[in-house]
Amino acid sequence: MPKPTRDELNVYADENRLVAVYHAASAALAENTAREAAAGITHETPEYQRLNQAVIDAEKQLPKRFKKVARRGL
Repeated sequence: MPKPTRDELNVYADENRLVAVYHAASAALAENTAREAAAGITHETPEYQRLNQAVIDAEKQLPKRFKKVARRGL
């Protein structure tokens, strides 16, 4: 297999960054959901909605090949 070019490495780095952003947003949403559930909150709070939108936005930025995996959990 040939050594990756600088452009290919830049693409891989950007993809890794986008996946990391998605993971961070998902983790923040999960942590918030757990905190709110533990506090007895059963409705969608503004914070939940904000974090959920962050996950949706991060998923939209993922390269196409990662989107299906993201929907079922990376």
